[in-house]
Amino acid sequence: MAEKRVKEAVKKYDFIDIHVANISVAAFLTPNLIIKEIKNLEKKYNKKLNQIYDFVLVTGLIRHDLKKVEEETGIACYKSTREAADIPLLIENLDKIKLSTKDYADLQLIDIIKERAEKEIEAVEKEEFNHIKIGNLKVGDDYPIRVLGEIVHAPWLKKEELEKKVMYYVECGADMIDLGMVSNENNKDKIKEMVSIVKDIEDIPVSIDTMNIEELKEAINYADLILSLDRGNIDTLIPYLKDSDVASVVLPTDYKNNIIPKSPDDKIKILKENIEKLLYNNIGKIIADPILEPINEGFIDSLIAYKKFKEFYDFPTFFGAGNVSELLDADSNGVHALLTAIAYEVRANIIFSPEASAKCKFSIKELKTASKMMFLAKRRNSLPKDLGIDLINYKDKRFEEEITFKNYNIPIIDAKENEKTILDEGSFKIEIDRENKKIIAIYFKNNKPTLIIRGEKAKEIYDTIINLKLIKRLDHACYLGRELSKAEIALKIGKKYNQDFELFYNDFWR
Repeated sequence: MAEKRVKEAVKKYDFIDIHVANISVAAFLTPNLIIKEIKNLEKKYNKKLNQIYDFVLVTGLIRHDLKKVEEETGIACYKSTREAADIPLLIENLDKIKLSTKDYADLQLIDIIKERAEKEIEAVEKEEFNHIKIGNLKVGDDYPIRVLGEIVHAPWLKKEELEKKVMYYVECGADMIDLGMVSNENNKDKIKEMVSIVKDIEDIPVSIDTMNIEELKEAINYADLILSLDRGNIDTLIPYLKDSDVASVVLPTDYKNNIIPKSPDDKIKILKENIEKLLYNNIGKIIADPILEPINEGFIDSLIAYKKFKEFYDFPTFFGAGNVSELLDADSNGVHALLTAIAYEVRANIIFSPEASAKCKFSIKELKTASKMMFLAKRRNSLPKDLGIDLINYKDKRFEEEITFKNYNIPIIDAKENEKTILDEGSFKIEIDRENKKIIAIYFKNNKPTLIIRGEKAKEIYDTIINLKLIKRLDHACYLGRELSKAEIALKIGKKYNQDFELFYNDFWR
């Protein structure tokens, strides 16, 4: 059934021959069937196959170890890719992978392409292009956009809570950590300790996000970056900045006097005034923030301001992606991919976001991945696809290649749900422990909880349930497998899990 697709995939390679096995679906092949095919070919050629070919590649979902094939025929037989469309990628990278009798080759291909992409980025990090340094981090147009993850209301967090949040952001790839202060509060006495907590976990630049003058003065002594300077506080802070190595984000505003410009020209005018005041006082570690506005609140005009600013001034710019993604009811991964692409188009250098809402869970990881993607595309002068790094988390690049049921001349029965329910001896309540990344199965007998089984995967939980003989009925076993699989998916993608309810239940999916 895959013959046409495989032949199309390899037609440009004159050193590859195709043999079509006498079986309908590749997944049905076994080592014994492959051995039989090889022996038939040897009769046809009147030669051992290893005298003609270097090795055999078997394409498709082959579930068996193919080692036996070589043992009995003398020619090496390996698993190719699961999809025919990936065969050219395999052929072009044969020198970089170790073909296996057990594992599909495309698993290695993914790793190779990604490793190549990561090495390209690592090489750039060692270069000395035009940049400023925030802490030990280079920031400039020739480096990837840096991801700044905001921890909101940081002063309200206990030490353990702050540590956990910092470790999570670091694991997600944050280049810098922002400690968001609390509006209308003065927590300057907590700044030194909070910065120290971050630095003890990871040697990473730390910023303090506040408009409180006293907090900003204190932050200058301990942070690597302060957010933010504007017309209302800049004169007060200049004396403190003169002898400091801290970088400053500069806004086109005067919040003290409620001046918040919206037009690109007005934003650039005030930004220019604020920046020139800093330069006049020999303060040069400047990041400009034309302020990214939410959708329907001046989004396009704000992008024009970014574009215009970079045409006239060679300062790094700050791009507040959370201003859009947190205020848009859409899954954040695609939103962040597009926002990061826009950020590269307008030559932004720092992209900023919290993870304030459930729909924006994983924002930092998404922005970091998107930054790598768009940086590679920019360097290679290519479209942001097939780079080895992607943000395709919930869909795939291709649909299924094989639909086999139409080829069988056998009866088709339309499924029907059984409305009658017969209870098992016991029952299970399924929950998710997101903090520890576990699925929880609570076993009830006679309406009393008697046992908790926990694990990361549905299979290990239902295998344990079967081994403990906690389930007797087939329909209950099927139900449990379905619910555990839903819980596993929900845990992975950040979806809310409610037992007995659909995982994706809204009008969009009907």
